[in-house]
Amino acid sequence: MLHNVLIAVDGSRNSLRAVEYAGRVFASNAEARLMLFHVLPAISRMSLNKEEIKAIDARKGERADLVDLYWQLEDEDKMGRFFGEATNLLVLVGVQPEQIKSKCGVKEGEIASAILEEVDRGHYETLVVGRRGLSRMREFFLGSISTELVREAQGCAVCVVE
Repeated sequence: MLHNVLIAVDGSRNSLRAVEYAGRVFASNAEARLMLFHVLPAISRMSLNKEEIKAIDARKGERADLVDLYWQLEDEDKMGRFFGEATNLLVLVGVQPEQIKSKCGVKEGEIASAILEEVDRGHYETLVVGRRGLSRMREFFLGSISTELVREAQGCAVCVVE
């Protein structure tokens, strides 16, 4: 049975644990589709030079969700390396390479809302995310992305991996 899974990652060891967990859970389902997803912070076009603007515009391609948004290319490259590491981990636990894709979104402001927008856009049934590890006191006052995802997600299962 086809099952679309979004694995929200931030490049941390905690997010690699979430990747490994998702891989172990869904490796036995040959019809599972796993999307590694990261939100790059949007920056002002004014902070980039002409070559960087040209390179970003070329990378946008057909993605309407990226119109008028800019980001640091080095952040995207760093996540590309992380996606490679995460893909290798998924394959190691039994997920077939053709079941795995990766994607960066770009968002000004709230990361959780960007993840939830991607869940809706991609019609994902399951969202897997790592827990950053804030103390209960800090989480109470500051909140956390995983807490907000659990609270706000609709129409999908949310799995928070410790």
